Amino acid sequence: MAKVYIEWYGCSLNKGDTEKLRYAFASANYKLVDKPEESDYCIVNTCAVKSPTEHKIIARLRKLSELAKVHNFKLVIIGCLVEIRKKMLQKLFPQALLFGTDASEIAEFFNLKLSYSPEAKALPYNKCIAIIPIARGCLNRCAYCCVWLARGTLKSYSIEEINSAFKRALKEAKEIWLTATDTACYGFDLKTNLAELLQVLLENKGNYRVRVGMMNPQHVKRFFPELLDVMEDERAYKFFHLPVQSGSDEVLKSMKRGYAVSDFVEMVASIRERFKDATIATDIIVGFPSETQEDFMKTLELVQKIKPDVVNVSRFGVRPGSLAATMKQLDTREVKARSKKLSELVRKIALENNKRFIGKRLTALVSECGIKGNFVARTNAYKPVVIEENAFCRFVEVEIIDAKPTHLIGKLVS
Repeated sequence: MAKVYIEWYGCSLNKGDTEKLRYAFASANYKLVDKPEESDYCIVNTCAVKSPTEHKIIARLRKLSELAKVHNFKLVIIGCLVEIRKKMLQKLFPQALLFGTDASEIAEFFNLKLSYSPEAKALPYNKCIAIIPIARGCLNRCAYCCVWLARGTLKSYSIEEINSAFKRALKEAKEIWLTATDTACYGFDLKTNLAELLQVLLENKGNYRVRVGMMNPQHVKRFFPELLDVMEDERAYKFFHLPVQSGSDEVLKSMKRGYAVSDFVEMVASIRERFKDATIATDIIVGFPSETQEDFMKTLELVQKIKPDVVNVSRFGVRPGSLAATMKQLDTREVKARSKKLSELVRKIALENNKRFIGKRLTALVSECGIKGNFVARTNAYKPVVIEENAFCRFVEVEIIDAKPTHLIGKLVS
């Protein structure tokens, strides 16, 4: 029996693909092992979205390549990085097997029954959480991004197929992640949308929670009122990941994002009017080639005004095949200084936001095991609450006793 080790990087779509890959190998009588040195095949599912992620993966692949010489396993590199950096990977790791994002390639080589569709079975890392892909690819060609090169244009799965996977997931999981390259453009190729999909899924009875993945403001604004109506259901996490990327309309135009800062501001206002304690998450790129000091100040002002709960701050990095790769780059020291300033503001605001919950009692689902023997519960707004008690995959009442910028600290209410 051949032994396989698998690790993954990147988004929840990649994690979901990896879980389906694990099931396919297990079903084909391969043995899944926990260490690369114990394997015959060491598989790395890669990500290409950011330069730092790419550097991290390359460093890991170098280490695994050296380990392979000692322990005699075959290094297998799959996923998005293969699609955009294939020649580089072939040069750096000539002994490795390379497969892209198409399931059929790796399925044929290893003689697997593998699909990344919603209905394909998975072997989850966490039995309380089910990841359901609702679409692959996107409709954008953002100037800084190369993911469209790896994932292609939008291909939505049918509501019937997703609902079938949803019903099966509820037999074991209590937290369902709806994931895609961009969930906001779901169904545009099928003459439907995310709000209509959610309406159908939430007709399934039971006590569970649904987390909607990243939504590009450009697309979600087309059906935003309908989405808010559907998300009134208590089983929908009041979690909104809307990547604004910049507080400057000029930079957004250069980025080819397809919306204005005012669109984002109006969406956040509508969310908070409807759901007072909703979690607002966003992404910001610092140091895009056209970003002036004035543009950056507008970003700081936007963050101070909106006070988002979560901000993923990224320094601009050149991605192959992107329009921004041809632009004149900013001085790296200036980009680093801007990133530091924004990160400090974000951390301060996040702590202030979280302190509001100290002393409150909240309903939460304990859906994750922590890294120090503790557990992570998620409130109805998807706020993470670290607790010591083991109540895994149960709904509990928690009292918030402290707050950090990244999470709340709580205890079970007896």
